Amino acid sequence: MENIYQANDSGTQAPDWRWYVVRTKPRQEQLAVTHLENQGYAVYLPHILLNKRQRGKWQQVLEVLFPGYLFIHIDPASQNIAPVRSTLGVMGLVRFGNLLLSIDEAVIDQIRHQEQQQSRTPEAVVSQFQRGDQVAIVDGPFKGIDAAFQMAKSADRVMVLIRILGGQKAIAVDIDAIAPLGRG
Repeated sequence: MENIYQANDSGTQAPDWRWYVVRTKPRQEQLAVTHLENQGYAVYLPHILLNKRQRGKWQQVLEVLFPGYLFIHIDPASQNIAPVRSTLGVMGLVRFGNLLLSIDEAVIDQIRHQEQQQSRTPEAVVSQFQRGDQVAIVDGPFKGIDAAFQMAKSADRVMVLIRILGGQKAIAVDIDAIAPLGRG
């Protein structure tokens, strides 16, 4: 195993702080974060903003980016890591054999950067659709009919093309009344 200490000019050993991966119990990431932070550990749980249909409406939902995992910033040579595995919500540190899985600081920085960019420019629900995308109408008088997305008419209304009576007809529907085909 490699020496994780670096000798500095004064002959003392410098700490080797790194990010490590922690496996959490299912859907207990936030519980694990709270309890690890209460023990004095630096923890990072990245999130992603997604557009999802909930109760028939499109909503932006904040979800954990890596379900079942979080990152912890520690120096295992100078910091006791034994309490980590007995923390509420935690299953343990991810290892390859006896070696802890560490993540480069640059990777963590990139994830943080993307997370910050996403929070500054929230994606409108309608922007997930491109002209020609196949959608299902899931609400209203045309419920059950497949359509082709055409364009956004406003923040909450869109134009779709439906096949009816042997031809195509453009109609305006609520954004909440459509879903990507196959995911209604």
